[in-house]
Amino acid sequence: MKILNLAGLNLAGLKCLFSILILTATQPILGAQLVNNIPVELSHGWTVCLHFESSSRDCVQQKLPELTQKLPPSITHQSYVKEFIISSELKSQPLGIWIKNIDDADKVLINEQQIGNMGQFPPNFESAYRRQRVYFIPNEILKYNQFNRIEIITHSSRQRPGIQTAAPMIGNFVAFNENIQEQDYVFVVISAILIMLMVFPIFYFIVLKGNYETLYFMFFLLSLASLSIARSNLPVHLDLDLSSLFKLEIFMLNAAIISLSLYLFHFFELEIRRIYAIGLYVMGVSGLVMIIWPDATQMRQLAEINYWLLIIINFFVAGSALFIAAHKQRRYAWLMMTTSAFGWLTLCYDSLMYSAGSFELNLVQRPAIVPIVSALVSITFTLILTHKYWHYFKGSTYDHLTGTLLRPAFFQRLSEEMQRCNRGDGMLLVAVIDIQQAKRISINYGYSIGNHLLSTVSNSLTKVLRPYDLICRFSDEQFCVASSITKEEFAEGNLQRIYDELINIQQPINKDIELYVDARIGGVIYNPELHMSVSHIIQDANYALAKASSSSQQYHLLRQSSLLASTA
Repeated sequence: MKILNLAGLNLAGLKCLFSILILTATQPILGAQLVNNIPVELSHGWTVCLHFESSSRDCVQQKLPELTQKLPPSITHQSYVKEFIISSELKSQPLGIWIKNIDDADKVLINEQQIGNMGQFPPNFESAYRRQRVYFIPNEILKYNQFNRIEIITHSSRQRPGIQTAAPMIGNFVAFNENIQEQDYVFVVISAILIMLMVFPIFYFIVLKGNYETLYFMFFLLSLASLSIARSNLPVHLDLDLSSLFKLEIFMLNAAIISLSLYLFHFFELEIRRIYAIGLYVMGVSGLVMIIWPDATQMRQLAEINYWLLIIINFFVAGSALFIAAHKQRRYAWLMMTTSAFGWLTLCYDSLMYSAGSFELNLVQRPAIVPIVSALVSITFTLILTHKYWHYFKGSTYDHLTGTLLRPAFFQRLSEEMQRCNRGDGMLLVAVIDIQQAKRISINYGYSIGNHLLSTVSNSLTKVLRPYDLICRFSDEQFCVASSITKEEFAEGNLQRIYDELINIQQPINKDIELYVDARIGGVIYNPELHMSVSHIIQDANYALAKASSSSQQYHLLRQSSLLASTA
């Protein structure tokens, strides 16, 4: 038993104690809590009532926060009532109440006077899900050294308990606001970082015309920056419509995932097959549905469905791109796969926070986790992109081994040739040449023999093509050429001459062994209506090469009729 030391109490404390004794003698105290130091958590002694459509209610004495659970669908709202006694020593303090999370809308009353609300109750429902509440308590409505009654009324569109993450707190209103602002600084700083990172892909897109991977990466960064701002309390201070903001947040998340998937396919120069394109379209349609859906009470349920849809499709589409890139031993594939897996797991955790009620999980709401991880993923991808283009730029324009153009310079020159063709000045043939045994020769007979073979191939291409035609060292065993032609009929003849020149190459290994070049060629004629960028025409040339390899042809030319039929 504790001994009360009356000598240690000041005059205000004695008055508070005396008032409590008088109140205790005149009326029973059910869960009344003495508040003489702040901040203090109001966790015990709550009367929690479920209000039903029939005007009846079911009340219990309960501790806050509540456990996450599914409530009956006939509930219209919940109320949380508690009595507390506040010491007159706190009369000079600017008092406030801090509720870290309410599901979805609320209004707070003290002594029957409303001190604040966020969101709207039906029929004009507006969700303030995952928003922190800080409400100022005016001195004139408080009764110092007497009983005070606090009532919190909540409504959840998902039939969840209103207060299920943390109990309300009474404390210094200014200190609470400063705490909220410090948390908002995290969102603002992350948005600033993401916007600054956009400088890199914008610069690369301007320098390397037709390089759409940087454009997709820029949209990825912009979407994440918008999402970070939407999750902060800045829109609340601007008095924006919270339901519309919630819709925008989900839409920007979809846009970020779609942009990231397109970026990965273009970064590793992979073909976007129809099944992957369908997945991207589904994510886009899901985001648009969230924007235009008229019933605000169903947004949370739609958001949960959208989240799990994103997780499944992103795992399939982006995961396939990364797996194929790793299988083809593309540079940066494993680093980007590890980074993307980290981001995907974070997305899963965020979706579990959204769906906590469905799975009856008691997860603390952490809206900052996705922006923080997004910033880390974006910084990693930006460093990879910068290293990739620095690696290209530092090698100047030409490959040191073969003397042919490097890919950035080739793409730049090819883009200029495409623009020239758009003005009606001639036609353009683009072909990808695969020296099928080049890598095998390097492994079996040494890299010096393999390098000599590549140099010989480069010399033969230079010989058969005209001085103003373009030749590029495309990969370890591939070259890409762009040749101007006057008529479509000349395209096949050009491919035949290139093939004849290559198969005549003799590569001596020693006095007893001499190798010959085995080549496959895929070509396509530039069509301004179908080839909107360099990557599009290269993709068609690679498709023609695949057709030549699969059918054991010497070369394969994609004609205009075939291109139009495939797009149709």
